[in-house]
Amino acid sequence: MKKLLLLFFLGSCTITQAQLWFDVGVKGGAGSGFPLNKTLNDDGRFSVTAGFNWFGGGKVGINWGHYVGLTCDIDYAGYSYGFTQAGVPGLSETESFKYNISYNSLNVMPMFRFTKEASYLEIGPQFQFVRNAQIEDEAFPSSTISSDFISNSLTGMTFGFGAAMIGNEIISWMMGLRFNYVFSDLTADAWGDSNFPFNNYPDITEHSKTTPINVQIVMEVNYSLGYIARNSSGCGKRAAFKTF
Repeated sequence: MKKLLLLFFLGSCTITQAQLWFDVGVKGGAGSGFPLNKTLNDDGRFSVTAGFNWFGGGKVGINWGHYVGLTCDIDYAGYSYGFTQAGVPGLSETESFKYNISYNSLNVMPMFRFTKEASYLEIGPQFQFVRNAQIEDEAFPSSTISSDFISNSLTGMTFGFGAAMIGNEIISWMMGLRFNYVFSDLTADAWGDSNFPFNNYPDITEHSKTTPINVQIVMEVNYSLGYIARNSSGCGKRAAFKTF
């Protein structure tokens, strides 16, 4: 037991002696996305179209040493997904019509970040809180489709990578790519038994899950606030916050 306690104590000292530093950043970007749906893939009457998405927000980070960090990104974003539909009952068999789903969301993303030689990798969950959902159906433009079909919260995963383009140890401009995959069904739970988003097709009676995927170009301005400095005499001594 004494040996285990000694090993734990020595390990704690090693971790706490690694320099702890903090940074903040502003970031934004744009890209494209499309819906993944079994019916869209299997039914020849539908064809997926790429949609436009964008985001803007900020991040705070806490870092250990030169490589490992935890960040929390918070941003506001807009997403659009669509497909074309042909053979709509009651309309021309030779025409196709656009169907588009769009919404805004507040996104919260706690992420693990690894940085080395001015490049970075990051991964973590994404929590979307959906606002201003809209559905547009070119086949029946005068009809109104309730936004209640869209779930008001979505959960997914974010993965990104990039590198510093210009800057120094205090402030830098970074650029990269970010991928988002939504695990949750875009359809609200209350409509989980419906054929949404294929409302125009009475022959489609079963619900199929819609999970969006996005890819975005990201630009970030990062500023290092400061670090925790410990007394060099060893573990457990008083620490102080110092700016760069």
